[in-house]
Amino acid sequence: MTSSNDAPRLVTRATRKTGRYALLGASPEEARVVWFVLHGYAQLAPRFLRHFDGVVPPDTCIVAPEGLSRFYVDMPRGDGAHLQRVGATWMTREDREHDIADALYWLDTVHDDIVGACQQAPTIGVLAFSQGVATATRWLASGTVHPRAFVVWAGGLANDVPADTLRAALAESQVVLVRGIHDTLMSAEQGEALHAQLQQLSPRAEYVTFEGAHHLERAVLAPLLARLSP
Repeated sequence: MTSSNDAPRLVTRATRKTGRYALLGASPEEARVVWFVLHGYAQLAPRFLRHFDGVVPPDTCIVAPEGLSRFYVDMPRGDGAHLQRVGATWMTREDREHDIADALYWLDTVHDDIVGACQQAPTIGVLAFSQGVATATRWLASGTVHPRAFVVWAGGLANDVPADTLRAALAESQVVLVRGIHDTLMSAEQGEALHAQLQQLSPRAEYVTFEGAHHLERAVLAPLLARLSP
């Protein structure tokens, strides 16, 4: 008989999970450039892509994988109003190792879907926003994706990725850090520290700021996306 003082025993087991991703711009079959863009906390892939509307070059396909864990953003209310806003997350600290492994497998799956559909090998870029930056860091370090450009937008690198591994992954990449000067989630000091960290990994890493807060800005996105177009 189990004693009331016994601690619960957790069992982990793989299960089926269906993910989704959103596309904008050229179809994969026609694209010469593919940008994989990773959203931030509590965002959804289709809504995240609204920021890219109107600034995608004609030869470019934007691919936004969605985090595998969705949730209601607002706290429960008696009138059910909290059911209106849904967001997704890449991981939490709870059972993080499995969340990380699942996210990387999902990103690899999306990558293989898209690149496999291209008629010619595309030039690839990776852009990550906020929470998505840590996941993108791990993905690059895993060796599946080899981007010509890596845009770090207002988010910190994963601290569990060895610097030498990430440095090798970014050897052929243009690295750009972007931060809004009124971003309350990343101070000016944090931005400078992150830029210095990126320069240790990629000496030519750039730092772009704009008049805004913790969000994507079309006026900044447009020239960044255009960099990879012939």
